[in-house]
Amino acid sequence: MELRQLQALLAVVEEGSFTAAADVLHTVQSNVSTHLRALEAELGVPLVVRTRRGALPTEAGRYVIERARRIRREVDLIGEDLAALAGLRVGRATLGVVGTASRWLVPALVTQLRDEAPGIRLRISEGASERLMADVAAGELAQAVVTEPVRDERLETLHLLDETLVGLAPAGFRTAAGGLALAEVARLPLILPLAGNPLRDEIEAAARSAGVELDVRTEVEGIRLIAELVAAGTGTAILPETALPPRLDGLVRFEIPDLPPRRLALVADRRTPRSRADEVTRAAVLGIVARHRAQE
Repeated sequence: MELRQLQALLAVVEEGSFTAAADVLHTVQSNVSTHLRALEAELGVPLVVRTRRGALPTEAGRYVIERARRIRREVDLIGEDLAALAGLRVGRATLGVVGTASRWLVPALVTQLRDEAPGIRLRISEGASERLMADVAAGELAQAVVTEPVRDERLETLHLLDETLVGLAPAGFRTAAGGLALAEVARLPLILPLAGNPLRDEIEAAARSAGVELDVRTEVEGIRLIAELVAAGTGTAILPETALPPRLDGLVRFEIPDLPPRRLALVADRRTPRSRADEVTRAAVLGIVARHRAQE
């Protein structure tokens, strides 16, 4: 088995066709086909099938692809680790972040790495926890900040902090000093993320535990848009405190004492070593989280 055969397999699957794979690998399509046929012959199973939707992996192909991506990652780390031996803070790092945490974490992280490790090239992916965890397990991301619980045994989990969930209402909204109970909030016209969103799932689970039904009038795909809709007077929302906009012009924040907090964790693949750049990024994330907790 040769590295170029695995590279051909990954290129075909990731680009969706033999022609596109050849372009990425700076070769001709016949070479890509030859490498893939040789790999399939050695393993004794077909790895890719051609369909109208492009080149798709077989069941066996998916297993080989997962291993091949880890091998590619190891090869990429060689140069970065040699640079680390020379004392250089260089290389490529990848990090996933759930949207509710990106507002306070990402700007601080980018600023810190720019000042302390300008040789690191950072790629940040923002998305739902489930997708980010899948990307970490597949080797697409080195690590990610997600919401707990994390049930994938392939991932190591480090708890970061608890996010308080609070209510957000239009200007002029009045509550008692202690805020509103979840049962009272449930009767308000609510603006929440789409069904299936982790935050939405957590809020609905808390409502079921309290024996109440939420009056969801508006569903929004993007968390950032919710505050703007509340400010426009279209309803009330429940958001992590850290996801609130820096300025609350036209908004009223209130406590929901009986709503449990949201737990954030940093996950990484147990099977794949992290590069020096990823370790520097990890240390920076933990430092930012520690400072954030100290300010609460």
